[in-house]
Formats: sequence, structure tokens, C-alpha cells
Amino acid sequence: MEKNNRILIVDDERINLENISHILRLEGYDITTADDGRTAIDVLEQDHFDLIITDLKMADVDGVQVMRAAKSRMPDAEVIVITGYATVNDAVEIMANGAFYFLSKPIKLNELLQLVRKALEKSSLKNEILRLRQEIEVKKGVSQFIGQAPAIVRLKDTIFQIAQLHSNVVITGETGTGKDLVARLIHEFGPRAHKRFLPISCASLNEEQIASEVFGHDAGEGRSWQGLLKSADEGIVLFDEIGEMPMSAQIKLLRVLQEKKLRSVGGQGTAIDIRILASTDHDLQEEARSGQFRQDLYYRLNVIALHIPPLRHRKEDIPLLVRHFLDRLPDGSGRVKSVDAEALALLQAYEYPGNVRELMNIIEYAQAISGSPVIRREHLPSVLKTFPAATLADDDVNRHTLEKNEREHILSVLDSVAGNKTKAAKLLGIDRVSLWRKLKKVQRQ
Repeated sequence: MEKNNRILIVDDERINLENISHILRLEGYDITTADDGRTAIDVLEQDHFDLIITDLKMADVDGVQVMRAAKSRMPDAEVIVITGYATVNDAVEIMANGAFYFLSKPIKLNELLQLVRKALEKSSLKNEILRLRQEIEVKKGVSQFIGQAPAIVRLKDTIFQIAQLHSNVVITGETGTGKDLVARLIHEFGPRAHKRFLPISCASLNEEQIASEVFGHDAGEGRSWQGLLKSADEGIVLFDEIGEMPMSAQIKLLRVLQEKKLRSVGGQGTAIDIRILASTDHDLQEEARSGQFRQDLYYRLNVIALHIPPLRHRKEDIPLLVRHFLDRLPDGSGRVKSVDAEALALLQAYEYPGNVRELMNIIEYAQAISGSPVIRREHLPSVLKTFPAATLADDDVNRHTLEKNEREHILSVLDSVAGNKTKAAKLLGIDRVSLWRKLKKVQRQ
């Protein structure tokens, strides 16, 4: 038990308040006092305590109300109730509401000290059990990120660690690598899990929409829309494809991060507490250097950097991913149960410009046309048999060849579906916005 445990003492009798707080301070505890119940509830709104010691009979707001307020905000905190007017009914009500102990006045200080130690030991034990349970759940959740390649194992460990923090994170990786999944895991297993997770697609909103819908606007007649950011107060916001965010919106976001306030269009500043995650397949650092992205915003966001490797750099995970996708297919007489050796070899030779999402779509496609429990070569999309496999020793080797292959592959897929971008995006395992961006890049090459 740590001596710096935080204790709130509530009593409207000044002499009792001073005596108890003096003794507990001498024991090394961090003490806060309140001389009435209403003040105590205000304090509980602002701070966290391990133990609350409260008088029962107080004017206006009594000890039971203080205890209920404490339990609603801090379920694991313990409460000791003291009173000079003890009755059996009082004791029954207090214990039924979750008090650790009911202590009658006059208080014996040695008895109080023993109760304080026991209450804090119980609180500490509950917190440790909760921490261990959360750790187990986090490990289970991170296992959703399929793969045993060394880079993926390291990434899982990092996700586990940073989920517990409040720092902003930039998640980088190519389209389809799983940036959204990583962001959701950070939220789900962190301290903000009970609050909102808000994904915002920067690529699908124009400058006016971001300014108005995300940051809020004046609705006229004294009314205002506080915006999506305010709706996620105390939660986590994911700015997907942050590299596509207009410069004017970057300025607004920077102001929010600096001031911890949200200033809507025509409105007043309101306090906001959000953790920002930003994902991109751009080289955001290079864009910050070149002026395409605000450098000051980049450094505000990039407190922690996570990079997800492309599937072509962890091909040893392809059999695991294939097995995972097969297990997710719906039950039925025609359910696919395996992939034969030749088909698996083709799957492992392919370069996956659409990464894991593309592999998932390929397995779904093969399952739909196979009509048998085994996926064979003839069930795979023809693109797997024609796409030239690039051999990459590292990120820099054959980069031009890979870009050329991707360009030819995208154009080939588009041609095979008569220019239908929706169908092409589906086959590539990417969304229409990502395909549109890749096509713009193709046109520049």
C-alpha cells in the first residue's frame, strides 16, 4: 500500500475535520478536505480519490449523497462513514450503498488508522485485478491483428503499450494495411474506451464541410452546432488520410491542440479533451518539409509514430491470414475449408498493392466461385497469374519497379472491368477515394 494514496475527508464540524486530516497527513497520505457535502461533490467532480471519509449527518447534502456521488464517479474507491448519531437503520442503508465501514463517534484514532489501511488495501487490490483483466483483454484484442512476422509482433507490443497513454499518434502504412484496425485497438483497450471513437475521413470531406461539420458553425438565431469534435469530448478522434486535410482545417486543428479549446465558426471557445490519432499513406514528414502539410501540426500530431509494414514485406503471414479469412466465411455445405498448395504458392508470390484488404477480397472472391471445399488455382482472380512479382530486399530496392508494377496493375484491373471504378476498387481491396488518389498519381507518372 502506497502512502501517497489520495483521501477526501468531509465533515461540517471543523474540529473533527482538522483532527482527522492532521493524523492522516502525519501518516503520509495526500489529504483533501471539504467542510460540507455540496463542496465534497464539487471536489469529486474534479479529482480522483482512493478513499473518502465522510460524516453522515450534514446540512443540505448528507454523507449518503456524498457516498453515492463518489461511487458513481469512482466505483473502486472505498468510503468510510462516521457519525455521532448512529442507528441500526442508518448502518443498514450505508452498508447497502457500498460503504467499507460505518464508524461511530467519538472516533478512536488507532481504529480509524487501521480501517484506512484496510480500505486502501482493498481498493489497491481491486485496481490491480482490474489492471490485470484489462491487460489480458488488450492482449486478446491485439491478437486480432493477424501475423507473426517480427515487425508485426513488435507492432502488437507497441499497440499494447501506447493504448494506455493519452498522447497523439500518427499511424502510417499503405492502403489496406490495417491502419483503421490499429486505431480502433488503441481506443478499445485504452482509458478512453468508454468514450466515443470518431473516425473522420479527410479525403471525403471538402474544405467547407470540414470547417462546418467537424469544427462546428453558427446556426443563426443564437444557436450553434458545436461540431463532431465536441461530440467526441473525452474520447478519441481518428483523422483518416490526414495528408488530404485542407490547409485551413489544419490551422483549426492546430489551434485545438494548442489551446485545448474548440472555436466554432461564429461561436465562443469551449474546452475540449480529445486524443488525436491520424492515419496516412503519405510520407507526412516529407510533406511537412516541403510545405504541403503544416510542419507545426505534424510535430503536434507525431508524438508517437506507428508504421504498419505492407503485406509484401511479411509474406510469411499470408498462410495465417488466409486461414483467418477462411474461418470467417459463413457456414454452409459449400464452405471453403482450405487452399491447395499451388493456389497458396500463387497467393504468396503476389505483391498485393491493396495489402491485407486485397487478400481478404481475393479469398472471398475465390470462395464465391469455387463451389468446393478447396480453393484451387482456377478459382483465383486472373490478376494473380499475370502480376509480375517484385523481389524487394528493403524499402529502397526496386522501388521504381514496384511503382511501375502497381501502375500497370491498376490500369489492367480498370481495363478488365471496362473502367468501372467501383468494381476496380473492390477487386483491388481499396475504397473509391484511395483508387481516385492512386489514379491521380498514375496520371502524373
